[in-house]
Amino acid sequence: MPRPTEFQTIIEDAIAEVLAAATPRLRQEIVRRVAAEVESLVPAPGSSPTDVLSLAITAIQEANSQADILRQLLEGEAQFAGRVALFVVRGNAISGWQTTGFKDNDFIKGVALNNGTGLVERALHGREPAAGSTRDFDAHFMASVTPPAEDSCVVLPLVLKEKVAALIYADGGTAPGGVFDTSALAVLTQWAALWLELSALRKVAVVPAEEGQQSAAASAAGPAGSEEAELHRKARRFAKLLVEEIKLYNQPRVVEGKLNRDLYDRLKQDIEKSRATYDKRYSDTPVASADYFNQELIRILADDDVSLLGASFPQ
Repeated sequence: MPRPTEFQTIIEDAIAEVLAAATPRLRQEIVRRVAAEVESLVPAPGSSPTDVLSLAITAIQEANSQADILRQLLEGEAQFAGRVALFVVRGNAISGWQTTGFKDNDFIKGVALNNGTGLVERALHGREPAAGSTRDFDAHFMASVTPPAEDSCVVLPLVLKEKVAALIYADGGTAPGGVFDTSALAVLTQWAALWLELSALRKVAVVPAEEGQQSAAASAAGPAGSEEAELHRKARRFAKLLVEEIKLYNQPRVVEGKLNRDLYDRLKQDIEKSRATYDKRYSDTPVASADYFNQELIRILADDDVSLLGASFPQ
């Protein structure tokens, strides 16, 4: 069974082919796609189920690593199903990784799914959730667990750039009347996949701190116009990425902030956290005086109208 560190490698391998050719255009396309879908994925508050779903989505996007994102995905889906199991897909092999809600959650370590039949095959080839009878799921797996009270289950593919990296099995559990919300499960799985893509792409886009330091040293040592120009380009790109992420998962507050002309006050914590990340990489380099982070805040969040950020915005 893959350990957490191995699973992270699996996820990275699943998108390696795409990221190997990653360009600013590719990054912008992923951000655009996430932004286009986020409004339909994130429910509005107002009822208990949607509040729980919102909290689960927030936990996923606040996870610090790919393995943590998947753990938060399982914990979130446990709110909408009696039992959940996550399987890693590697080539033709589908191996158990982690479960929640089962009497013995460690049994998953020895389970390998048959990828050629039933719901597993439908989810793999269709790359969409496949729901049906437990009789259509893997026979070996079902023989290893107590049957659910209701003879129904769903298999959800975790799709990263058109490739299924994992499968999630869920059912209503062994107690009659157990919760089993397939729509919420699908939302969480899709959100986790989008966040894994964006998280991985962010790592590619981030400029290592030592790169900035080397460029600064080269500038001090002699002529380095092209190197400094490249550093400016990377700093602006990094600032743009950070601000796009702030806007991405704070859309309601961005709208309210524009209407009330107090964007900075509403987003101060996120803005200053991202500013610290930017400053850590560029405050001691030749691009520090350009203040690209503030420029991108004004351009992306405030639509080039600095007054929308409010009087407390530090310029």
